[in-house]
Amino acid sequence: MFKPTALTTFLLTLLLTACGGDGGGSVVGGTNTDSGSDGTTDTVDNGDGTTSDVTTGTNITNPRLGNGTGTSFALGVLDISDTTLSAGGTTNISATIVDADRSNAKIVSQQYGVEFSSTCSEADPAKASFSRDESITSSGEVSVTYEAKGCSGTDIVSFKLYASTDGTVDKTKVLHSATGTITVQAPEVGAITYVETSAPAISISTIGDPVLPKLSSVTFRVLDRTNNPIGGKEVSFTLTNITGGVNLALNSGITDENGDVKAIVRSGTTHTVTSVRATTLANDGVTSIITSSQPISVTTGIADQDSFAIAADILNPGAFNVSGVEVNVTAYAADQFQNPVADGSIVNFTAESGIIGSSCTTTAGTCSVKWSSSGVRPGQHDAALQRVNETDQQLSTTVFGMTTILAYTQGESGFTDSNNNGLFDADEPFVTFPEAFRDDNFNSVVDMGTNTRPVEFFSDFNNNSTYDAAPTTYQGVMCTDAARGVGHCGSLMNVRSSLRLMQSLADSVRIRYFNATGPNTYTEVVGGPALAASGTFYVVLQDGNGNIPANGATLAVSGDGYKIFSDAGPVRNSVGELDLTGVQGLPSYGAFYRVSYVAETTPVSIEVSATSGDLTVKEQLN
Repeated sequence: MFKPTALTTFLLTLLLTACGGDGGGSVVGGTNTDSGSDGTTDTVDNGDGTTSDVTTGTNITNPRLGNGTGTSFALGVLDISDTTLSAGGTTNISATIVDADRSNAKIVSQQYGVEFSSTCSEADPAKASFSRDESITSSGEVSVTYEAKGCSGTDIVSFKLYASTDGTVDKTKVLHSATGTITVQAPEVGAITYVETSAPAISISTIGDPVLPKLSSVTFRVLDRTNNPIGGKEVSFTLTNITGGVNLALNSGITDENGDVKAIVRSGTTHTVTSVRATTLANDGVTSIITSSQPISVTTGIADQDSFAIAADILNPGAFNVSGVEVNVTAYAADQFQNPVADGSIVNFTAESGIIGSSCTTTAGTCSVKWSSSGVRPGQHDAALQRVNETDQQLSTTVFGMTTILAYTQGESGFTDSNNNGLFDADEPFVTFPEAFRDDNFNSVVDMGTNTRPVEFFSDFNNNSTYDAAPTTYQGVMCTDAARGVGHCGSLMNVRSSLRLMQSLADSVRIRYFNATGPNTYTEVVGGPALAASGTFYVVLQDGNGNIPANGATLAVSGDGYKIFSDAGPVRNSVGELDLTGVQGLPSYGAFYRVSYVAETTPVSIEVSATSGDLTVKEQLN
């Protein structure tokens, strides 16, 4: 840009020319050195003890980049204020644009674009930067600030000159260029930082886990004191724990251009937690700079039987007579050490009735699917299918709507690690299991049809088309060599969990009354108990199928002249089992409530009201 004094001088020159002066007329602040038909070439006072030759010519065919003007112009050479920088340092770089046909006078009558670059700034990633990528100027001067950001050694800086019109730069042709050299001193190591771990959990080396890897890559980054990456720096690695033989693939590495270096952790034979300790040396070659990674878990990553379960958010949906009613079913899976199974583990589902998602993949040891009511309900299947379902033991009739859901996934049966070595030894307690099956009538055995083959779904783990009983050897992978030698850990198994939903009738409720006739013994009172001055009676709510009413059904009890003490309210979230064998006198299924009352001044009656959906039933006791 022009200095204020130079600008005043230049404007005055233009004014004199407009008043009749020609290219060879007097010039305020300098002497005329050349002239042309389209402008003048003048020497102007910069106001700081220096002068510059400028041209106002518009027909310029030979612009050049360099520094200085006139006889002091250095062609193609940049003016760099500091040519030697510390790591992360900055310097100012400038250039002038002159007309080589007018004795290298600075061009102040034409607009140009200048683009800035350097060897380090064009690296990937960039190791130097400019305060701006390019500039448009009509003052004949251009400058930019350079910053070293990881660059070390010699960096060649380049300015490229382009034509520009009305703020638009034409980069189809480079008019001229200028270069300069900056030397950046070697960076001083400031820190080594932990960046990331590719796998925070890896599987035990003896497990062919389809989800968990056996290796984890741990990345560290070496930075200088200005927080820029340092490449080519050696970093050594150690583990904080080597239990079970967990180890490193290499004990050291060299940082890349991003300052990054990776340590590879290889799993061992038992459950443990370790982390990587990374060390590099400061510039003095003696002082250690150290950091550690986040912990890495070495685990099985596969479910064991006593750590696997499923649950439903609604156990008594109003779904027997309504299709499309949804229930969320969630699986919970952990391994032998109660750690969540590996993310992405697959859990399969099957249901006795309705529609259920076929599988889900775990995150933090859990995942969910939706079950929806649909199709033939349990208890209504064609007899030719030989399906089984619960039977009401009191009435010897089918329980309509009781629906079994089974979830299963690959895992191990479970053992007690008596010596805490993380592995199964042949003399340690363990359990075994038959192949998983969906126990539709909940009698704990696989029911057979007339052809002596199962009529309940089973997961054929070994694909032999036969339902297999539990083996006598441990089903898992975490065995000592001695245990393997006597046949243990020959295979895995399907861990499994089941639950039942009671598909209750929607908008259906009936009230039944009972008196207590002994400890936990009840007798039904048809029509309701006769009221006294005080007393207690019991209410059982059922739907039209004799099951617990649908989720959301409620009981309300109020007194006219009686003070009521009751656990009335919503039916519990349950399949509603009350007294399956009838030994206590209650029905097999329903929702059970206790109601106590005390007469006040003028006792009249007690109202019992039950609501299910759009249906409300009210009864009055006197």
